[in-house]
Amino acid sequence: MISVIIPTYNRSETIERSIRSVLNQTYSDLECIVVDDGSTDNTAEVVQSINDGRVRYYRLEHNSGACAARNKGIELAVGEYIAFQDSDDVWREHKLETQIEVLNKSSADVCFCVLMKHSVEGNKTFLFPIEISEGFVAYETLCEKGGVSTQTIFAKSYVFKDCLFDTNVRKSQDYEWSIRAGEKYSFYLLAEPLVDQYMQKVSITLNMAFDYEARMGNDLYLYHKFENCYADNVGLQITLLNRYSTSKTLAGYDASAELKELCRLSHSAKSYLKYVACKLGILRICLLYRQKTRKINALLR
Repeated sequence: MISVIIPTYNRSETIERSIRSVLNQTYSDLECIVVDDGSTDNTAEVVQSINDGRVRYYRLEHNSGACAARNKGIELAVGEYIAFQDSDDVWREHKLETQIEVLNKSSADVCFCVLMKHSVEGNKTFLFPIEISEGFVAYETLCEKGGVSTQTIFAKSYVFKDCLFDTNVRKSQDYEWSIRAGEKYSFYLLAEPLVDQYMQKVSITLNMAFDYEARMGNDLYLYHKFENCYADNVGLQITLLNRYSTSKTLAGYDASAELKELCRLSHSAKSYLKYVACKLGILRICLLYRQKTRKINALLR
């Protein structure tokens, strides 16, 4: 059996579509665990109106965040395999069948896939990730490029039972999880898009990307969390330091010390140019312009 976990919060308008895409899978031996993170709309009524014995609904007493909801789902799961879905996205009907076949043939512990992102307006799409080739993914790639999205992950249950989600992480939760899980378990990327992600105007991920103070705190937490790994994984240190120096600059703070260290570690021209721009006082202007462009693209494309 496959346990599919859907954390949700105030998604009454999209949750049924998400659940139906799970129930309509060509692989039908599954349970669908919906963990409601304290919704204040009629999400509960929508879920409970679905007449299918495979659907289980659980409501958290307090709004605790998506990671807490996912962890509760893992606790409740009884399947040999676990997969995650988001409450505003849609799976293609052969997702589970394809991934379980890949997992069994490859003997990997985790299989994730490419997803198709749809713009808020619904008129444009793009694939993610595009920089990683199909097959086993090296740990260094997981650390430096990321590419794992929660709603694409399919894994043997022991992986999630061993590696829960960190409830202190508010952004890039799947990236943080993949760093820890990837150190112990093998990851396989399936290049076929099996998930359709629909961008929402009201999105925690999108909104936090432009809440620079919160983003800075999150990136600083990640940087300190993995500092014991840096002696053996300089690539991870460079990636996390780059993230933190960027968010710190966007939040209006001087990141010259972090950028100087980044230059020392990476020896890259790009890092040096960022450091010089910081010292000249123009780095934040450049980054803010890039962020504005990204927000427009996220909404339109």
